[in-house]
Amino acid sequence: MRVLLCAALLLLHGAAHAATTAKPAEPTVPAVAQAPVFQAGITRVELMAVLSSHGLTVSDATTKDADPWLTAKTPKGTEFYVNMYDCTGAGADGRRCSNLQFLAQWELTRNAGVDSANAYNQKFVFGRAYLNKDGKMFMFDYSINIKDGVTAGNLKRHVDNWLRVLDDVRALLKV
Repeated sequence: MRVLLCAALLLLHGAAHAATTAKPAEPTVPAVAQAPVFQAGITRVELMAVLSSHGLTVSDATTKDADPWLTAKTPKGTEFYVNMYDCTGAGADGRRCSNLQFLAQWELTRNAGVDSANAYNQKFVFGRAYLNKDGKMFMFDYSINIKDGVTAGNLKRHVDNWLRVLDDVRALLKV
């Protein structure tokens, strides 16, 4: 009996000692799948694919390679443009642009004017409402800087946000 008691005490002592001197398990970091990234900007071809994936009808309206832009139409029928700035390279699939400006415009109606633009700008964070230089068009734009690259998921969120704020301004203007 005494031998069993001594053996049990030795086992307990050994287990306690092992527990206090054992190294903690290394934390495991789950593998994260990397989303595609548009490095140093995006081409017209890539942007057309992104916009088309949102159900938009998109056309390349570029007439000079130095001044690329797209036209698009939402499923609700709202037309807008995407101006592409700060570009390097050449061609629709090689010229990468790091600044995008989404732009919609409407002829002024009794529902839209400088007061409507100010009301939008004071109420909402995203997008910018204003009148054009001659005061005949209501302008609405949304800019995105992707100079240092952007994931496909982040660009999708920007396009989703543009479409949401485009609906917001249309509701405000009743157009």
